[in-house]
Amino acid sequence: MMKNLVLIFLTFVMLSCSTKKDEPLREEELIGKWTNLSLLVTMKRLEKEDSILHAKEGEWEKVLNIKPILSEFKKDGTFTAQYSNLEEEIIKEDEGKWFIRNDSLVIEVDGAETTYHFTVNNDRVMYKAKLDWDGEGHKNDFYDGIQVKVKE
Repeated sequence: MMKNLVLIFLTFVMLSCSTKKDEPLREEELIGKWTNLSLLVTMKRLEKEDSILHAKEGEWEKVLNIKPILSEFKKDGTFTAQYSNLEEEIIKEDEGKWFIRNDSLVIEVDGAETTYHFTVNNDRVMYKAKLDWDGEGHKNDFYDGIQVKVKE
């Protein structure tokens, strides 16, 4: 009988701590503008060595030849990502939707979903994902990136 009460209590505690309860907090953490600090992408190559793209903090512009991407997560679930050249002219802008699914950020642009595992630490967010970075049709590339919140 005591074992059953303990199991019921533990089940209740686990259910009351479920991720659904945490989702609004996680969404609130992301709302606002963010800019990239660093990224590491490992692209899997069939029959060849993996290709690595690495822009350490402070090297973004040198390595990628663009300004850090400016992303904005809005309360209404919309998302923008603005790409600018080194002269700060906008060269591309993505628009889409975002939401939290379980423990991950899902971004949908032009009907394609990308899922990122993320952790927020003060004004920084770290993303990890398996995606198709090189456009060869397979989600077999590993993305690891850090963004910092833009102070307004």
